[in-house]
Amino acid sequence: MRAPLRRGDSVEELRRLMSEGWRGRDDRGAEQRLALGDRRAFVPVQDLLRKDPHLEMHTRGG
Repeated sequence: MRAPLRRGDSVEELRRLMSEGWRGRDDRGAEQRLALGDRRAFVPVQDLLRKDPHLEMHTRGG
């Protein structure tokens, strides 16, 4: 986006470029995880998380 911004491209052109980039992405991890049936947390909330509320987000499944 740096070059189009520096060139002074129109708002419409910038929107088009952003839309194309967004639609063309292949990192749809959140959408793929939503489609999974089993979406449990990595750490059982009732057990370990209550005992150690300071667990890192990556170990909690976030």
